[in-house]
Amino acid sequence: MLTYKYKGINRFGKRVSGEMDANNSLDLEQRLKTANIDVLSFKEKKQGVSLFGKKKVSRRDIIIITSQFKQLLKAGVPLMEVLEDLKLSYENETVRAMLSSIYESMEGGQGFAESLKPYEKDFGSVYISLVGVGEQTGQLGPILNNLEGMLKWEADLASKAKQVMIYPSIVAVVVLSVVILMMLFVVPQLLSFITEMGGELGFATIALINTSQFVNDYLVLILLFPFLFVFGFKKALEKSVKFRLWFDRQIFKVPIIGPVLYNLKIARFSSSLAVMYAAGVSFTRSLDLSAEVTGNKFLESNVHNSIRLIEEGGKIYKSFEEADVLPMMAIRMIKVGEMSGSIDEALNNISEFYDQEAKDKINKIEPAIEPILTVVMALVVGWVMMAVLMPVYDTISQVK
Repeated sequence: MLTYKYKGINRFGKRVSGEMDANNSLDLEQRLKTANIDVLSFKEKKQGVSLFGKKKVSRRDIIIITSQFKQLLKAGVPLMEVLEDLKLSYENETVRAMLSSIYESMEGGQGFAESLKPYEKDFGSVYISLVGVGEQTGQLGPILNNLEGMLKWEADLASKAKQVMIYPSIVAVVVLSVVILMMLFVVPQLLSFITEMGGELGFATIALINTSQFVNDYLVLILLFPFLFVFGFKKALEKSVKFRLWFDRQIFKVPIIGPVLYNLKIARFSSSLAVMYAAGVSFTRSLDLSAEVTGNKFLESNVHNSIRLIEEGGKIYKSFEEADVLPMMAIRMIKVGEMSGSIDEALNNISEFYDQEAKDKINKIEPAIEPILTVVMALVVGWVMMAVLMPVYDTISQVK
């Protein structure tokens, strides 16, 4: 998308100006028309040269502005004043432009939820739907409070998941770099010495020679392969629905990591569903929106199957069981909640349980990662040492 600076007149005849993202000039005019702003002039905003590119709207930004909305509305400050203050004072320029656009849309007569829709990618469909419910029921403050709690909880989950991967990723990169440097500079020097000594070479030495030769011959391809693989893999996920469905199902079967991811997805799905249903959104609509939150096409497909079964008259827990939406223990909790009329409470309990399950698994995995990586490093170093020293030892033995 491009960013445009515009000047116009709103429906009250007041001259307004601001920035708005749009695909092209026609899209910009359509967006401003929707916001009840008659365009006087506009121009594309030139982006300054930056090594890091345009700063994005992060999860942290959404949490901060949601917290600001909640606190100031609770204090009795009108929403328009909150937006006006934030669009002038927020440190992230991209967020300021977004808030400015939302402000102009609302000043043009649109509702808060409607003004958020152009930024669905940043806020999410669940957020916008709940804001719409809050506007309709006059409960925007409590809804924003629930959204803030949900966003903070999701950020904590994401942080926990990253925490497991950061350390092994760093160590793996270091180990791989050390191995490549050894194969490029150290091993060739050692091997030239070994071959000059003569004698029969063992399997470990031959393997080391071949590995070193391979690394020297195909270094560029070795370095490019990870990037090409990730790029091709992402493209395949985007282009092929079947492949994405297959991958999202298989990822849960990966030892150690799979169960943790599954528990995190179930916890997030249950939390979103509980918040939406408690806010007054219909259960099937809540299911549809919560399915998108999982970010997993396999779970999303199962949830849509359960919606079809519920709409056909099936009980919620039975539909969940047939569509394989939740684990059996969670389905039993849903059954109790459905029979007692407290499904939102049951969903919150499911979310808390699987959140804790995921955290417990992560806490068990973390201490095991360091010794495993140490063993891998020791095996690599041991292999190189054995491949180099064994021929030297054999040669010395023959001299004696």
